[in-house]
Amino acid sequence: MKRMGTLAPMLIWAACQVQPALAREPEPMRTSQAAVGSGAEVRLWYEAFNGVELDEAEEFDGWSATAEASVSFGERYRLRLTYPFKTDGDAVIKEGQGYPPDTDITIEGNGGVYDFLTFTFEHQLFFAADRGYNLGYYLGGGTKADRLDTTKYNPEDGRYDFFNHTGSVFHGGVKFDRVHGFGRVLANAGIRYYWSSDDIYPGGNKDSFLAVDLRGAVVFQPWGPVHPVVELTYLGDLSDFNQLTLLPELLWSVGDHVDLKAGATIGLGGTGSQYGGQAEIAVHF
Repeated sequence: MKRMGTLAPMLIWAACQVQPALAREPEPMRTSQAAVGSGAEVRLWYEAFNGVELDEAEEFDGWSATAEASVSFGERYRLRLTYPFKTDGDAVIKEGQGYPPDTDITIEGNGGVYDFLTFTFEHQLFFAADRGYNLGYYLGGGTKADRLDTTKYNPEDGRYDFFNHTGSVFHGGVKFDRVHGFGRVLANAGIRYYWSSDDIYPGGNKDSFLAVDLRGAVVFQPWGPVHPVVELTYLGDLSDFNQLTLLPELLWSVGDHVDLKAGATIGLGGTGSQYGGQAEIAVHF
């Protein structure tokens, strides 16, 4: 009986430690928390887009798919590998490319457009338990995953052109999140520097350029098992490259290890997607 009396408080304590994991809050699809969390995560997401502008083509309508794996260590750190592995769609060749106006082409390949194969290091500086908010930074970089083949024929060398077949990117920034009565507020502020890139800058033949990467989101208190989310993102150089996007989303945690996410893409002007949708599955270990 004495042993049972000692064991009961221990079991109650253990149950209390498990409870936060059961109430885990899913992240938005684009804006990430400063809290690095614990364990490993695998994500797979799909995005449909419409009306994207590139260097030599515009009205790019299609879809892309990306996979990501990350793991935390040392309570403050996380490593993240992101792999955009497929892009497919149709576009129109821009004027001044030596083709009749509105010439249709297809664009397809095992890579991304503005998202490259990247490796990222994240470091959490402050914790909500101590400061009331989480704050951290991230640094990383990478290169194009694979080229994008097109049906744009080049008579000079007798072969079809390809986009995004060279180039690398560096990215870095800060992350913040804080809980309020209505939900959690998240903000990411960073930069991307592309160099030796090809055919992706919409303002002309510019191989190296700096872009601001801003993301903000509110994860509201759940409606039953579903969290409604509103995100606002901007990627661009405040000049010829501008992607301002509003993303209303729904996040659903299925059990302790799986999150299902879906949302719409609403372009607010610029050279990015004018409208579209996205879906994601995230698995936690």
